[in-house]
Amino acid sequence: MDATADPTKTHHHMISSTSSQLFNQETLQQRLQQLIEGDRGSWTYAIFWQSSYDYSGASLLGWGDGYYKGDADKAKSKLITASAAEQEHRKKVLRELNSLISGSASAPDDAVDEEVTDTEWFFLVSMTQSFFVNSGGLPGQAFFSNSPVWVCGPERLANSGCERARQGHVFGLQTMVCIPSANGVVELGSTEVIVQNSDLMNKVPFLFNFNGMEMGSCPPVQNPDQGENDPSSLINDLSSSFLLKSRI
Repeated sequence: MDATADPTKTHHHMISSTSSQLFNQETLQQRLQQLIEGDRGSWTYAIFWQSSYDYSGASLLGWGDGYYKGDADKAKSKLITASAAEQEHRKKVLRELNSLISGSASAPDDAVDEEVTDTEWFFLVSMTQSFFVNSGGLPGQAFFSNSPVWVCGPERLANSGCERARQGHVFGLQTMVCIPSANGVVELGSTEVIVQNSDLMNKVPFLFNFNGMEMGSCPPVQNPDQGENDPSSLINDLSSSFLLKSRI
């Protein structure tokens, strides 16, 4: 399998949500990669939160796509020591995601050689999350105000009023940025302190302007008919422990 479809690759791998097909996935992936690797900052990941509506008509931001680059220094990606059982569970989710992306069945003994780092896990669990606009979260706040939100420094993240920012801090991030575009929000995260960059903030609205494309409604994260082996179900099961751990 090539690197663009293999979530077990720690560096330069891209993970797409199969539940969101409203934008051209390849285009999103290419633009996220271009943004994160073309900037002088050492960014760990980039996520596009897609603007949409839930079934009640409320405006929200849901996972559009993401690009995980990782860190040259892996120690920065795993400030928390995951137990052996937790690592096995993380690897199980990666195997199931691998199966989902490749379209082939995942064998129980399929190898995931490397540990799933804390920043990688934070990124993966993001696939299950969504944010109501103007709900106080970083992505929703950026989209509602149409202004970038740039939080850098461990203390600022830890003391943020946004739960996602506090989670990011616990899982090793030192900078989180949300930059709005016409159709959503681009979120960037890094294990290093990165100061504001006006060039980056100006680039996002142009790279991620999908005017004229159908927005639609974000589908539910989990399809009940898929059963216990559904990767989204596996990630959702672990989201609870992820959230609990972030509050310790």
